[in-house]
Amino acid sequence: MMEGTNKKAEAAVHTESAELLLKLARPLIADCADLQLQKSLIEQLEKAIKAGPSKFDKYILFVGAFELSFIPDASEEAAVARQVKLINLPSTFEAGKLKVPTHALGANLNGFSLIEEATAAGLVQQSMLTMSQAHQLEYLRKSGIVGKGWKILVEIHYYRERNQITHEFHKDTYGQTLFVNLNYDSDHAISGPEYILNPPPVDEHELQIAESLPKEFLNDLHWVRGQLGEPTEISMSTIPANGYVAFVDEAIHHMTPHYGGRAVKGNEVDSFLKKLFGDKTVEDARQAYREFRWQDSDAISAKLWSVVSARKPFGDFLKVIAKTDAAKWFSLIEVAETSDKWFGRAHLLDAGLGNDQIDTLFAESPNWKGYQRVSIPNAASAPPAKAPLKRQASVEALKGNVPPEVTGNRRFFRTWVRAVRVDQHS
Repeated sequence: MMEGTNKKAEAAVHTESAELLLKLARPLIADCADLQLQKSLIEQLEKAIKAGPSKFDKYILFVGAFELSFIPDASEEAAVARQVKLINLPSTFEAGKLKVPTHALGANLNGFSLIEEATAAGLVQQSMLTMSQAHQLEYLRKSGIVGKGWKILVEIHYYRERNQITHEFHKDTYGQTLFVNLNYDSDHAISGPEYILNPPPVDEHELQIAESLPKEFLNDLHWVRGQLGEPTEISMSTIPANGYVAFVDEAIHHMTPHYGGRAVKGNEVDSFLKKLFGDKTVEDARQAYREFRWQDSDAISAKLWSVVSARKPFGDFLKVIAKTDAAKWFSLIEVAETSDKWFGRAHLLDAGLGNDQIDTLFAESPNWKGYQRVSIPNAASAPPAKAPLKRQASVEALKGNVPPEVTGNRRFFRTWVRAVRVDQHS
């Protein structure tokens, strides 16, 4: 697939819109365009949910969508936002075999009937403000997508509470999404999505979007991929208080942020050391460790004996490993021997593993499968990159540069800016 991807990148035409898409490929983070409006919308929605039937008391709701059959000039964006009407969409199940636009959530997660006229107007206005500030309307003007058999459908979800238990790379897409905007309701800076910029394309998904996205966008996307190098890290994003993150869905894989560092058990470290250094080396360290410990028949720890006792030091028991590496291997095998204890990056660094080795260990750990694959609708799961990636959040956490975890509900609006064919009637 990579060869085909390279050919597409080489054949892609460098356009003004492609240049802008390149700037938007890395997620854009900014302050809320209209904080008073956003707070008011959340207040109105929560009031309606609490006053309505219990069936609306869900963690996420579809709250409406709107269409753009043309993209206004920058000076006309506000006027158009006032004219556009919020509409309802059926779920995929409700639509059945009808070829009509649908929303992505279940039929039981449709909250459109709760939306009053003022709230509807506010949802359109907030979405348009974000799209404008994030240069998405500018891109749509430059690319000329709309009006050539395509229109824009903006789908809005209200996340009342996003759980942070599941962490897996994914795409917010069913093959139509150009941009994703996440507008957060938080009075302090928070961690936004972790993401991989320019991940390897997934074959099944590439075949799908070849049919479901406009050719102008695909040309720009292929050109952008050719400009960006292969990924080397899992990047993190920090969202300012009540801010938002906007991204090109096809340019990244992303996941809900994991607070705190990843960790592995001692038995995983044992297996990793054998893979890294060989069984013979690890068994030499293990046997030396046990013989060294057997010396300690008193209550004083083996570590202390190695300092204050005249007994043989750990290095004297090694037969394969050089004595100059004794201190490192004592720490490593002590971790490996503690099979059920969890060890994070800081402890593993102290034990003697390097950051690159730890990256590989985490990338292979069965406890962190979400970092080892990407989930895309209608496509088989695939590795998110060709080689282990450094996780920026791990490095920044060691420096104390990661925002505190959200207290209370992690609440936000999720907006999908979709391209749909005009022959799909809503």
